[in-house]
Amino acid sequence: MADIEQQLRSAMHAAVDGEEAAAGELIRLVRRRHRRHATWVGAVAVLAVLAVTISAAITLHGRVFTSAPVSRPHHPTQQHLPTKLSGLPMPAGTDVQVLITDSSGAAWYSTATRRTEQIGGLPPSQGGYQFGRLYGGWSAESTTRSSPCPANQCAGQPNQFYFIADGARTATRIGAGYAQDGVVASNRPGAVWLATYPSATASLAGSATAQLVSTTGRALGPRYRLPAGYALGFGGGNDLLLVNGANQNLAILWDPRTGRVLRHFDNVIGSSPEQIAWSAGCPSCRVQILNVSTGQTATTPIPGGDPASLNVGFSDDGRLLAVQLPSRELAVFDTDTKTLTPIPGTALSSAESLQFNWQHGGYRLIITAGPNNQPPLQLAYWQPGQARLKVATVQNPSEAMELETGTIG
Repeated sequence: MADIEQQLRSAMHAAVDGEEAAAGELIRLVRRRHRRHATWVGAVAVLAVLAVTISAAITLHGRVFTSAPVSRPHHPTQQHLPTKLSGLPMPAGTDVQVLITDSSGAAWYSTATRRTEQIGGLPPSQGGYQFGRLYGGWSAESTTRSSPCPANQCAGQPNQFYFIADGARTATRIGAGYAQDGVVASNRPGAVWLATYPSATASLAGSATAQLVSTTGRALGPRYRLPAGYALGFGGGNDLLLVNGANQNLAILWDPRTGRVLRHFDNVIGSSPEQIAWSAGCPSCRVQILNVSTGQTATTPIPGGDPASLNVGFSDDGRLLAVQLPSRELAVFDTDTKTLTPIPGTALSSAESLQFNWQHGGYRLIITAGPNNQPPLQLAYWQPGQARLKVATVQNPSEAMELETGTIG
């Protein structure tokens, strides 16, 4: 257990260092995830947690990281909010699997067995791996990188990307890509967009290409040259969401086959392979969601006056959008029924850390809450039709530490 704990902590520090170095990357706003989702989207953590039904009596591992910390406006009433999630005890019969990484590769850690099972197909990597959410699984990229120019100014040396399907014990090689997040999700199971550049010294925002490939590296379409000044952000339907290098609050939906710009966006706050959420940011604005396949836009009840403060995450299929409201309460917007459902027991004091993401990209929302690196820590889940959270408490300090350094799958 001590060896596992040391590996996790070392990997955590390596990931934090990597995230700080990559903070200015062009696609960070699009992939704030939730990584991702996508990304998804967002910052990649060292651990990926895949949760099933769990026993409150079991000692639990794995933490939800959806994005880098965001600055939220102060609400005077927040100091009077509770410090703990409230709900019903988590039902018996639970296991939580944590995707961990160290210099030997990656492995699944089971809280039921307290053992690791190595994932085949991944070569050793001195700095371990970074994970990003894809449709039906995770991308894995070695954190050991070299660059011939200052950070974020050129593509850098190509890096190998791998695909780990949800729960799989073997990874498959996707191919060599350039720059952080060189692989992003598409709307097709088993397919991803791979970003490449003509050389290691090429500008990040001036000479990128994108190609749809399978999760085993087979080309599924031609290679497209991206417009100058834009970088690959996310696959949306049959099109691509691209991020402006000069102003990362601006993005476009681009048709790679015709080279046409289909739509401009202010402040993209989240995306899935079929949905794009954004807000113009005016005081009375509401978050908008575009279905890229149908072209229909829905106006949500979610306040969009301060888009940068919103912490959101789509399910893999884009139907459900989880969001932490300005009141600090979690809510879920259903893009089919156009309803926003608050989740009771989730509005906590601003002194408490609360993170969330969708299990396997499905319809079970996994939540962790508690003071940073200090037990007790709470792990909970909610799914549509459920009136209250199901909550378990983690008292063990070392396990609480691991919960503080993971990301839900």
